[in-house]
Amino acid sequence: MSTQAVPPPGTRSTPRGEGWVVFAIVYLGLVGILNVIYGIAGLSNKEYFRENSLLWSNLKTWGWILIILGAFQIVTACLIYARSAFGAIFGIFLSSLAFIANFLSIGAYPAWSIIAMVLSGFVIWALCVNMIDRAET
Repeated sequence: MSTQAVPPPGTRSTPRGEGWVVFAIVYLGLVGILNVIYGIAGLSNKEYFRENSLLWSNLKTWGWILIILGAFQIVTACLIYARSAFGAIFGIFLSSLAFIANFLSIGAYPAWSIIAMVLSGFVIWALCVNMIDRAET
């Protein structure tokens, strides 16, 4: 029978806010994968999206923007997982860009855009409050 050290009452075994950081990692990874898929769909199957509902530009431009943004989001999720300070700062930056991109596409998909903007706000908050001070440079 092995004995494990039990932390004293009132102490935590994981840092406070660790769940929010995990949320940010998972969200950035999933949204990155979805953005790459949406970008490829926008480039190849123009009937899938409504081009006349976009606030500016065309589907080809948005397809490339989503592919590039998605790739950066996936890499950033990996950097945050590795506790990189650069990853946390870049995650805040990318979530801000994703927030703006979702706002610009609100005419095409209003419900999803609003949900994605709220979730991007949660990621920004989670990384600002819970990650920057614990990140290893």
